[in-house]
Amino acid sequence: MGLSFASARLIMALFFFYSSSMSNWLIRIPDVQHKLGMEPATLAICLLGVPIGLVTSMAFSGAVVEWLGPRRAIQIGFPLLLAPLLLPGFANTPTLLFFALVLVGLGMGPLEVALNVTADRIGRAIGRTVMSRCHAFWSFGLMGGSITGSLAATYGVSPEIHMIIVVICVFVIGELLASRLPQIQAEESAGPKVKTSHFVLPSPKIVLLCLFAFGMLLVEGGIIDWSAIYLRDVFGSTPPTTGYALTAFSLVMAFGRLAGDWLSMRYGAVQMARVCCIVALAGLVVMVFAVDPFMVIVGAAATGFGVSIVFPLAVTAAASREGPPAVNVAALSLLSFSGFLLGPPMVGFVAQFGGYRLGMATLLLAALMSLWLSGEVRPRKPGSTLVPAKGAGRDTATESV
Repeated sequence: MGLSFASARLIMALFFFYSSSMSNWLIRIPDVQHKLGMEPATLAICLLGVPIGLVTSMAFSGAVVEWLGPRRAIQIGFPLLLAPLLLPGFANTPTLLFFALVLVGLGMGPLEVALNVTADRIGRAIGRTVMSRCHAFWSFGLMGGSITGSLAATYGVSPEIHMIIVVICVFVIGELLASRLPQIQAEESAGPKVKTSHFVLPSPKIVLLCLFAFGMLLVEGGIIDWSAIYLRDVFGSTPPTTGYALTAFSLVMAFGRLAGDWLSMRYGAVQMARVCCIVALAGLVVMVFAVDPFMVIVGAAATGFGVSIVFPLAVTAAASREGPPAVNVAALSLLSFSGFLLGPPMVGFVAQFGGYRLGMATLLLAALMSLWLSGEVRPRKPGSTLVPAKGAGRDTATESV
């Protein structure tokens, strides 16, 4: 298929606006916590709403994306996510906040899968890997949303008004970009057709890969949701300083992902996965033992690089395994993104009884698990042996072609 790199730029922009919509909400969590007078454990229970909704929707999102096609799924997915994002700011009780976040999680699933499948198909069609760069723009969106969210908090804009503005802007831009995406068909497999299940669970062949991503995404979710509260409650920081850790984390993660394609091709997926896990561990140690906000920000930046290319590597590896890529990506997301969304409640529950430092320290265990499982990111040809690491000089997104 004769596609140009312009198609890749479209999907990168969609990753940007998807994450920016989410991070505008995430940076306002301290304000909603203060408004409702919630203790860390109560907030942790509310934050469980997103993983409950996401896991539910991820179970069938792969089949939905295969049925609708990725472009149509993106066009439908944006309003399914953005409409619920209006609700958390209006919640006046923890119970309403919990159910609002369940709806947010339900809306995330189809859009998440559709964006990743589209990135994989465009990369294959143009003969260049774009997955890491797409996730770099996801990180830039996270950073952009944290900046606009911090500014809104600094100038006293209520979470309700703030999110109304965000939702309107992202909806208009997202639908415009999605309408310009090309229709790209999945590559036909040489083997027999496999019927797509409507309920997607990770197959035994990718469970360890899912657990690898689960650990580092748990770290990512914990920092994204709790870094602002950590700076506020442990060090007495106020806006916009409370948003600096998330901004540093997102910025370094974005540049790590921009370089991720080159790094993984130069040094191999497994080697880069191990390096990233070690850097993330070091950054977390700095955050846990920090004596001032600057150390927290530096530790968050290091951790941002550590988690930067973990999920792109896992997505590329999953797409190269047996079965429809959309189903494999949905199965990977089902388990690994559970880590992204279970990390914040875990930190909150531990912080309630042991303090915020101990809560952040629990993320070290997840990073250690990912380091142990880092060999799982080596791409494999369906039905064959492992692809050698020395072959990483090739485009890893095309190893299974």
